[in-house]
Amino acid sequence: MDSLKAYLNDHGIITNRQAQGLGYDRHTLSELVKKGELKRLRPGVYQDKDAARDDFAYIASNSERIIFSHQTALYLHDLSDRAPGTFHITVPQGYNAAHIKKRYENLQVHYVKKERHELGRSEIRTPPGNRVAVYDMERTICDLIMDREKTDKQIFIDAMQRYFKASNKNVIRLIKYSRAFIIEEELRKYMEVLL
Repeated sequence: MDSLKAYLNDHGIITNRQAQGLGYDRHTLSELVKKGELKRLRPGVYQDKDAARDDFAYIASNSERIIFSHQTALYLHDLSDRAPGTFHITVPQGYNAAHIKKRYENLQVHYVKKERHELGRSEIRTPPGNRVAVYDMERTICDLIMDREKTDKQIFIDAMQRYFKASNKNVIRLIKYSRAFIIEEELRKYMEVLL
């Protein structure tokens, strides 16, 4: 049970598949639910009985292809003070996200080419302390620049200023990503003003 508890402490939620990888079958999980040690959130998804619900971890439990992005990533990286009213996730083109959209009204799904989906993927702790996949700050800034027309102006300005003031920024990586997304020229305009 130690490996199961350790996983739940780190991720907040466990699926049948993840539990199987740790050596626990679905019958064991069902028994733990009956004993009151686990809480079943939906078929095949469980959390510790005492844990508060973490919407980030709950959304992430739908698929390993889900990566938090855009305004949600800004919030998780502390590049915005606005808690997401809408959760932004990115999945590869061709991925059928209909089952996820059905479960969450406040979800914005972004699709990217498969070869760019993993670019900048990292992990971060949610406010309740669980680990989820998120784009790193540099990928998030690139997404922000590419979607600037659809982004609240104040969120955009605030995020750009916070990024360039951050001690853990990686400008070399940011430029590399901007080349991959063909937005280097636009990025350099902001860099001239903010650096």
